[in-house]
Amino acid sequence: MMDRAIFRALALAALVIAAPARAQEVRVGYWASGAAAALGIVMDKGHFLEAEGLKPTWVTVTKLAEVDRALISNSIDIASSGGTLPSLLLGVEKVPARIILANMIADANFVVPEASPIKTMADLRGKKIGSTPAGSTMYALVGAILRTNYGFAAADFSQIPSGEAQLLTFMQRGDIDAAVMRTITLRAFGPQAKLRVLANVPEEWKKLIGADSPPVLGVTVVNDGFEAAHPDLVVKYLVANIRAVRWGADHPDEVAAMLARELQMAEPDARALAGTWKLTYFASLEESDIASLQRMAAIFREDGSIPGDVPRDLFLTAPFQQAKALADKPR
Repeated sequence: MMDRAIFRALALAALVIAAPARAQEVRVGYWASGAAAALGIVMDKGHFLEAEGLKPTWVTVTKLAEVDRALISNSIDIASSGGTLPSLLLGVEKVPARIILANMIADANFVVPEASPIKTMADLRGKKIGSTPAGSTMYALVGAILRTNYGFAAADFSQIPSGEAQLLTFMQRGDIDAAVMRTITLRAFGPQAKLRVLANVPEEWKKLIGADSPPVLGVTVVNDGFEAAHPDLVVKYLVANIRAVRWGADHPDEVAAMLARELQMAEPDARALAGTWKLTYFASLEESDIASLQRMAAIFREDGSIPGDVPRDLFLTAPFQQAKALADKPR
């Protein structure tokens, strides 16, 4: 009898050892529009989280600000790409959440009509510049670049908010002198738009902060309690994000097919977005990225968008450093 009991115990132990590890569940939210949607779709449909042993439930929202709200209400555990401004605001408001990754770049260019007499950024003094609405990340970046890099006073320029297609019309009519436009938009307009690039926003931003980190448009935010309870899961999530960003850069045709199918994008638009993947997405939280985010926070505070200082402990770097080392290893 004892031999049989021992045999059964050993057999049960063998089954437990042989059984596959149970996938860890996580609820991930992302904005179902704009560049945030493209990254979320690639991570979702590419099954990058599943490849790291996770079982995700994907939650989409219709407005960018709702991503962080879902995190606050405990409807999700991780916000894939929360907006920079609302995510920094979480730190000011002492919300129990942490930024664990910067993953979207505020890619844009200062442009003028091809025949414009404006040749340099310094020539924008006294000019009307088409941009995004006041309170947006790009609006704040434009003002900071002109003031810090070129010595403009607030009265030396004006920003005219509108959509990019409308801004093109404004420039063609002479209602504005220049505009800030995304690279993907310039490619969509093509040579027929007859535009000339004066400067690139990410490069101007790096000059402004004195560090090799782009202006951040989106960040990954995790519920503080969830991270404390599942630190290994958070690292796996970040590994998945890093690998998804790398894969997207190397597989533009597959990305375009995903976007055309899932977002019902026209094929040329899907290919244009996939073709600018490296300009739009990255996955990092090095000290230079934190310096970039903190400088952005200072700018937001100065223009009244953030009512206070963003604490350093809003940024949790250890999970990224672990994930980076793991993502560099072959499967």
